Parts: sequence; structure tokens; C-alpha cells
Amino acid sequence: MRIYNACSACRRQYDVTGFEPGARLACLCGESFFVEHRRPRAPRALICSNCGGMLAAAARKCEYCSAEITLEERRLDSLCPECSARMASDAHFCMECGVKIEVQALAALPSKAECPRCKGELRTRAVGATSVIECGACGGLWLAHATFEGLCQRTDEGKLVSRSMPAAQVRRAEVADSVAYLPCPTCKQLMNRKNYGGASGVILDVCREHGVWLDHAELEKVMRFIESGGLDHVRRREIERLEERKRRAESSAPSMPLTDFDEEFLGRRRSERDLGSAIGWIAELLHRVLS
Repeated sequence: MRIYNACSACRRQYDVTGFEPGARLACLCGESFFVEHRRPRAPRALICSNCGGMLAAAARKCEYCSAEITLEERRLDSLCPECSARMASDAHFCMECGVKIEVQALAALPSKAECPRCKGELRTRAVGATSVIECGACGGLWLAHATFEGLCQRTDEGKLVSRSMPAAQVRRAEVADSVAYLPCPTCKQLMNRKNYGGASGVILDVCREHGVWLDHAELEKVMRFIESGGLDHVRRREIERLEERKRRAESSAPSMPLTDFDEEFLGRRRSERDLGSAIGWIAELLHRVLS
């Protein structure tokens, strides 16, 4: 069950699944709110969850977008952040109260969360139309998976990122020569280290559940890798590897291990000048294989 809560000050919606009731979270507006786990209840289908249109009484389909509204066929695995009615996790509107579902791509962050690299204060920064969490001391970034993937897909954001976070405004964090695993700012579990694209040389710290941590200037390095065709090169190399593997699989056939006779045959065959002798060796080899 996915649980959504809305900030009481600005009504921004957050996925708070996994947080304990009463946990204090920081909102992008600067205010804090407390996690509530409300009792779920079955919704009355009054609003189309796909387009937001009003539904006729006992309707089976929306007359505007033809979306199916049979409750039994819906995955009612989430709760509306306003009225706590059950709804589908991919709904655009609550089918009962009609509120538009706009869960923040940025994962909810505990209030007073610290930078995993330098223990500095985390703050919100706008990058174009996207909000990200940044360390005010070392310039590291904490991005939800959806936010990071969206920025990577829009490579033109690279220039905007560079303008928004100039190197002169932050100091580079001290990074030890030895490998250090950083704690996730949300769940405090140690994150995995991954080379972006498998070949970029940019080592990211990734929490599978909550997001991606990038040290200062690593986001710009990822963007430059993408803009230079790095991902295309990785894809081509992977396709070539799979094609070569397929060719080997198709051409391979069960074979017997080489015996002393086989080695002797191969040695003689390479230096054999007498065609008649070579044919004799071939006949003998075939007899050994078939018998």
C-alpha cells in the first residue's frame, strides 16, 4: 500500500510509504509536516481517475475518455493524500474528492537531514522547473530516481545545471582515497556505488528505494557524458556483445576433447605435404570418432 501525505502549508503531495507515523518531514516550501497513516476506505466513484471528469451514477466507463471505472478491475493500492480513499497508484485524480494527484518526484526527506558526505545542512534548490536537494556546504545533490532519470533524458538541461550551480559558490568536499560507502539521507542505510552507464567513470551513490547522491559537479559530468554520445556508445557496445554471443551460440556444436591422437593428427596435418597420407589420417580420425 502506497501512502501519500500533503504538506499542511502548501498542499504538496509526498510518498511517505516506509516512514513511521509522526515522523517529521521537510517540505520544499520550507515548512515541516508530520506523517499520518490514515485508515483506508473504499471510494465512491464520483470523479474519473484518468481525466477528472464527472461520472454519471452507476457508470461503468467515463463518457469523456472511456476509461474503465469498475472498482474490481482497478489496482486500489494507494491512498488519496486528502480524503484517504483508496485509489490506483497511477491515478491522476482521486475518484471521490477529485483532488489532482501530483506526488513530488522528490522523495520525502526527514527534517534536519544531514549531507551524507560532509554532514552539512541540506537545502532545496530549483534547477529549471525541477526542485532538488543540495548540500549548502559541499554542493552535493540528492535526487529522486525519477528526477535524475528525467534530467538525463533532457540533455539540454546540462547547460542549465551548470549555470544554476557554479563551482565558485561551493567548496569541494574532502574525498578520501579509500572507497567510502555513504548513508542514504532518508533511510540511513549504506548506499551502493555504481559507475553511471557502466563506462562514464562517474561513480554515483545509489539507494534503491529513495534516490541518488551526486557529489559536487558529478551531475554536470553525467550530462557531458550523455551529450558526447557516451550512452549511445555503451548501447552499441552492448548490442555488439550480444550479437557476438549469439553468433558463438549458433556456431558452437558439441565436441569431444582432444586426445593424444587428435593432437598428433593436427600436428601432422599442418605439415603434411603428401595428399594420400593426409587422406589416410582423416579416415583414421573419422573411424575413431564414429566408433
